[in-house]
Amino acid sequence: MKVLMFYASPWHNGNISAMLDCVAEEMIERGWTVDVEYVDGLDVHPCVGCMKCRADKECCLGSDDAHRIAGKLGEYDLYVIGAPCYWGNMPGALKVLFDRMVYAMVDTEVGKLLPVPLLKGKRAIIVTASATPSPFNRWFGQTSGVVKSLKSIFRQCGVKIIGTYQKGGTRKSPEPTEKDLRKVLKLLPKK
Repeated sequence: MKVLMFYASPWHNGNISAMLDCVAEEMIERGWTVDVEYVDGLDVHPCVGCMKCRADKECCLGSDDAHRIAGKLGEYDLYVIGAPCYWGNMPGALKVLFDRMVYAMVDTEVGKLLPVPLLKGKRAIIVTASATPSPFNRWFGQTSGVVKSLKSIFRQCGVKIIGTYQKGGTRKSPEPTEKDLRKVLKLLPKK
């Protein structure tokens, strides 16, 4: 199995990174190929909304990391996204990346009634965290807002979400607990 992991937290020693590190170690032990993208370190220019990618099937902006990642999305069986909650949503850098890769994820050519998913058969796992204590992180739309946004993107692309984990209370718990790590590892598919 080939896996692409998106580390969307700028805190490389925080909860998200620790949980994804644990997942990556387990996947490597299982013999899976794991590629990692640290979203905060990517060179990605914001989408300008010109819509040229709809017909051209590529972004008209200069070559950057969005082009590179979009070009290889189809190679992976599983995507693992680790994203902290910023104002009830994913970090802006992750959203900008997805905005720029839309042409590789859905066919939205003018004249088609609905977008055509280009990543059918792919699967994804979402891991998110928030300073808001649990269960309020879900009730108040914090981590649940991240999950909702990512599910919306992936649903349109044909990607099946096979699991989510929402950790609350990171201010009091700056590192994931053993229970957190066990729950995240349970999200992994058998094959």
